[in-house]
Amino acid sequence: MAENFPQDEFDQVAPAVGSRRARRSGASKFFEFMAYFSISAVIAGGGLFGYQTFFGGSTIDVNALSDNGNANSDPIRINETTVFDGVGQDGLAGTVAHKLIDKGWNVVTAANVPAGLKADKTVIYINSDKLQDAAKTLVSDLGNYSVEVSTQYIDPITIVLGADYK
Repeated sequence: MAENFPQDEFDQVAPAVGSRRARRSGASKFFEFMAYFSISAVIAGGGLFGYQTFFGGSTIDVNALSDNGNANSDPIRINETTVFDGVGQDGLAGTVAHKLIDKGWNVVTAANVPAGLKADKTVIYINSDKLQDAAKTLVSDLGNYSVEVSTQYIDPITIVLGADYK
């Protein structure tokens, strides 16, 4: 192979001016991320502080809220109540639920008994003995049916309508 090459026009080009940009290290990238993160956190914190200071934040007066628009809602009737139709009659659970809602009860579910089971008698199930007063009030609003303490249902009060419901 030849050691001497002939000169051509590319040998006459001047070297590039300035230095080439060096690759950034992982530490440099991490510190840049932390700087942006810190600045964002300070701005967000300042915005939250300003919002709470000037606009009162997100405080909600729970006492001002009422159930069904009634200013004097009965504390016994605020328990979540479920109505299950154990008879299989179309619309029975919905009818009873609307009747209870009109009397101020907090009915959250009205449906047929799960798995298509049938009930012979109407039973009011409560989750704990602390709900005995609410159960007595419900008996006076719904009719004279038995009350049992049971944890088989999720809601504090569950009504299973049986064939004896009138």
